Parts: sequence; structure tokens; C-alpha cells
Amino acid sequence: MKLRVKLLIALSALSLTFSLVMVAERTLGLRQAMLERTQDRTDYLSDFISEMSSHYLKTGNTQRLKEILQSFDRFKYISYLQVTDAKGAVIYKMTESGLKMNGKSRDPDVFHPGDEVFDTGREIVADGEVVGEVRLGVSVVGVDEAAANLAWRGTLIGVIFTAFITLAAWALSIKLGKELNWLLDLAENVNSEKLPELPSGALGTDTGSIARTLKTLHGRLREEEGRRKESDAMKNDFFEMTVHDLKQPVTALKASLDLLLNEDDRRSYDKRQIESLSSIARSSLALLTKMISDVLNTAKLNNPQYQPERERIDLQTFLNGCAPENEASVAAAGKRWEYAVSPDLAGCWIFGDADLIRRVVGNLVLNAIQYTPEGGKIKLGARLRDADRVSIYVSDEGEGIPDTFRQEIFKKYSTMSRSPRNLGLGLAFCKLAADRHAAFLDVKSEPGRGTEISFVVPVYCPAARAGGRKGEK
Repeated sequence: MKLRVKLLIALSALSLTFSLVMVAERTLGLRQAMLERTQDRTDYLSDFISEMSSHYLKTGNTQRLKEILQSFDRFKYISYLQVTDAKGAVIYKMTESGLKMNGKSRDPDVFHPGDEVFDTGREIVADGEVVGEVRLGVSVVGVDEAAANLAWRGTLIGVIFTAFITLAAWALSIKLGKELNWLLDLAENVNSEKLPELPSGALGTDTGSIARTLKTLHGRLREEEGRRKESDAMKNDFFEMTVHDLKQPVTALKASLDLLLNEDDRRSYDKRQIESLSSIARSSLALLTKMISDVLNTAKLNNPQYQPERERIDLQTFLNGCAPENEASVAAAGKRWEYAVSPDLAGCWIFGDADLIRRVVGNLVLNAIQYTPEGGKIKLGARLRDADRVSIYVSDEGEGIPDTFRQEIFKKYSTMSRSPRNLGLGLAFCKLAADRHAAFLDVKSEPGRGTEISFVVPVYCPAARAGGRKGEK
């Protein structure tokens, strides 16, 4: 059974139940109101007849009483009326055709009559003395007939109302069914390359709004899937490249160690050959260590739970410590070295993880070494960018970075180098470290003239602040 049919059956049943409940409530209310009115009317007639009879029975004028009581024959709802004196002699009696009064007793109330007649009565009292009795029966058949009539009419109206609601819901469901089918078609194809088009009439409706939301979601899913595929491809490329690149230092290290550890071969080597093999082993081991460090450091910074160990760092002292180790790397690569720190940075300090920032400087220098030709100059320096930030920069005399590639260089596994020594993680690590220090990387480059990459980080300079306060005074 289709969902639409189930919903229509449920709606019809709910509508019919509601109608029947309303009819029953109105019918019971009408019956109670009519019975209460019958009770009031009966009480009034009993009291009236009792008062009137007491006067005539006291005076003994029973003939006149009988004449007056005969006027009650015109009341259609009175089933019987009987007035007797104190001795039980019947003064007046009126009953409907076929009704027997024998065996009838007073009913407790009008809501629980023993039959179709509400039986009641009164003693006739004159001057504190019982002089007779009134017995009165009022028919309640009209009440039940009126209630039954209302129930039938209400039920008929309820059925018609239910049919109308069902037909209206059916007609509406046909229209909504088409729109739901459109939406289901869109939802079923949300993972496909392209979503089906909606009819032009549905574009301005709520269905059109939902469809536009689904299309937006579809576009985001496609973008996310594209990024995921790109990320998977980059990871696969990275692992393939890493395995391939690690083979070179591992192979060289293994070969040099095999030659050094082979006793027969070692006896035939002179001192220069042994030193050369040892140098190859050390270089291969250093390259292997660097590649592994790049991978581990980048993975560590990518972990949201990792918190750098921040401390107050004197800027000049820090850079003076970084310069010698990087100068050695530049000299070993056959490049020229220059180091310069602006004098106005004296006493300035930054707040951060000294080890991470030292690695940032080292990666920027190594990156400059890769792209600087033989004999080219590499410069490490620092200068104030503004009152609250300092630029720690490394410049080279390489080929420069194209404008279209300047943002790509900070992505993982992205590199312009064809060297197997470069995994494309150095600048990505610098970008992650900058993000952890409320810093950023700034790139300035001219094709054919070189590149300068700056690590721009917040700085505090007491002398500059003191000078600023004196100027304000």
C-alpha cells in the first residue's frame, strides 16, 4: 500500500472519529438539557396542581376542582394525572389510551425513569394536614426521539464532512504526490554527477525551495567528494613518492655500510676511500632523518590536540642561535650566506615555541637552498613590520615563484622542485606552525630575481613602547 493511500485512510478515520465524537457530545448534551427541562416542567405542574387541589379539597368543592383539572387533557406530554382525597377516593383521573397506572411507583429522577414515562407525585397539604395526593406521569419519548433525530442528522453531516475532507485531501495529495516524486527523484540522485531538472511550475513553490536546498547540498557533496578524491590521490602520490624517495638514501646507506663492514673489501681501501664511504653513509642517514622528521612534524601539527610549548623568546638571541647552523647548511650547498637583524629589534621578544620557530627558519633556509643556483646568496634577517609585528625572513636569488603558484606552495606535498629530496612538506609545516602562533607567511617574489618568505609573528618591543609613550606626552 502506498504511503499516500495510508495517509488518506488515516485522515479519513481521524475525521470520521472526530465527527462522531462531536455528534455524540451534542446529542448527549441535547438529551440532558431536554430531560432537565422536563424535570422542571414536571415539578412546576406537580406543585401547581397540589396547591390548587389543597384549596378545593379543604372547602369540599371537588366538582369545581374536577372541572379545572380537565383542562390539563390538552397537554400532550402528560401521560396520566390522578388526584385523590385523604381517603384514597379518586377525584380526577386522566390516562393515555392503553396506559395502566397499576404498579407504577415514583421514579428517583427524570434521568432514570422505569419506562417511557417519568413518574412523580406530591402529597396535598392544607393547614399542615394531608388532604390528598397528586400522581403525575410525563412522557419522555419525545426526548429520545429528538436525540435520535439529532444523532442521525449529525452522523450524516459527519459522513459528508469526512467524504469532503477525504476528496479534498486526495486531490491535494495528487498534486503533492507529484512534487514528492520530484523530491524523491532528486534525493535518489543526490550522489550522481548531475541532478534531474524540476518542472518550471515547481520552482516557485515550497517544493522548489527544498529542491534548491538539495541542489546546494548536492553541489557541496560533489565538492567534498572532489576534495576527498584529490586528498586520496595526493596521499597515494605522497606515499608512492615517499617510498620511492626513501629508497635512495636507504640504498646508499646500505651500500656504503656493506662496503665498510665487509672485512675483505675494507682491507683494500685506503683512508681517503673509507672517509668517502663514511661521508656517504652520514649524508644518506641525515637525508633519511630529515624526510622522516618532515612527515612526523607535519602530522604532529595537524593534530588538533597538540599544544605548542610557548615561552618568552628574546628575538636577537634566538636568531643569533639559528644563524650558525643554517650558515653551515648554506655553505655546504655551495651558496653564499648573509645574516642581518635590524638594530631596532634590540630587547624585543616574541612568545611561542622556540623549537617550532627554529624549525620554521630551518625549513625556509632549506627551501631557499633548493631554488638558489650555485654561488647565489641566501639571507636570513628580521625587521619590524609594524609596531606589533616582526618579519623573520629568508630571501634567495632563485628563479622566483609564479603568481599562480604562490598559495599552492603552502599545501602539503606541493612543490616546484624536481629533487627527490623534497617531499613538499617543508612550507606546509611552516604554514601550520604559523597558524599555531597567530602568525602568517608572507611571500614576495620576482621572476628571475628571487623570493623572500617572511614569518610574520606578534612582537613586543619595550623600547618602542616607551618611545611611543614619550611622544604622546
